[in-house]
Amino acid sequence: MGNTQSEVCTQEQIRFTVNGKLNIVGPEVGVETRLVRFIREGLHMTGTKFSCGQGGCGACTVTVTARDPGSGLTKTRAVNSCLVPVLSCDGWEISTVESLGNKKDGFHPLQSRLAKFNGSQCGFCSPGMIMAT
Repeated sequence: MGNTQSEVCTQEQIRFTVNGKLNIVGPEVGVETRLVRFIREGLHMTGTKFSCGQGGCGACTVTVTARDPGSGLTKTRAVNSCLVPVLSCDGWEISTVESLGNKKDGFHPLQSRLAKFNGSQCGFCSPGMIMAT
């Protein structure tokens, strides 16, 4: 039932943004490449974590704005990036925790409150919790 590489990659280029920057990929990425791996290894953004690989822990959560195929409306939702093949991201606007804030430029209010009220233990899952909110 799975798609072969030639079936999935009939469109030569997949275009999507990550934190406002355009990314264009093609068959060189491979049908098995998940969004979390592309973000971490291809874009070198390590705020999005990889843990369970099954969508259960939420450490890999990113925010996606994309056209809903059912309604045709543009919707924003939280997505477990460990479950999403990169080649399915055409037209998506993806935001990672790096887009919200950092120590140098200042933290987003959600990040600040999580830290202020000791909302995490080791902090590994914190980026996913922030992006899911």
